[in-house]
Amino acid sequence: MRTLSKEELKESINQHLLWLNHEGGERLILINYDLKRSKLSGSNLRRSDLSDSDLKRSDLRYSDLSDSDLSGSNLRRSDLSDSDLRRSDLRRSNLSNSNLRRSYLRGSNLRWSDLSESDLCRCNLENTHVSRIYGHPWEITVYPESLAIGRERHTIEEWEGFTEKEIGMMDNGALPWWSIWKDSILSYATLVQTD
Repeated sequence: MRTLSKEELKESINQHLLWLNHEGGERLILINYDLKRSKLSGSNLRRSDLSDSDLKRSDLRYSDLSDSDLSGSNLRRSDLSDSDLRRSDLRRSNLSNSNLRRSYLRGSNLRWSDLSESDLCRCNLENTHVSRIYGHPWEITVYPESLAIGRERHTIEEWEGFTEKEIGMMDNGALPWWSIWKDSILSYATLVQTD
């Protein structure tokens, strides 16, 4: 695993910003191929301060980002699969449409982060107070302070207070589905948030 100095990381991020703005530069790709072991490896970014960074569409697979500050960062459409994000601060980060497959998020702070349409398959979310509910027409994610169903994200109190008309306007088929599943989903979300 390659360790990047603060200067190397800063320069890589600057190049990534140029690339994002179509001004040259190059995409942030921190994956390496280990010839000796014939396998992919990431970079050691442990305890890095990447807060408020624009890292969208970056490739951070297999990287060690444990104990890092990624609060407020934009990681939209990034590949973080197989990465180590243990105990990282991801508050208010945008992880929408990102690949988090098999990533290790145990103990990370995901308060108010956007995980909409991200791939959390086989991801370790232990002690994060974030949970997914599967088997429904819409993606359901329970966050520490809110509950997201499809593209709608509200507090449990707001979900409880919505009228039938408001639920029906959210999506086709929402009202009959909500009539059946409301109590179960809200009970589970409350349990996750208070655990």
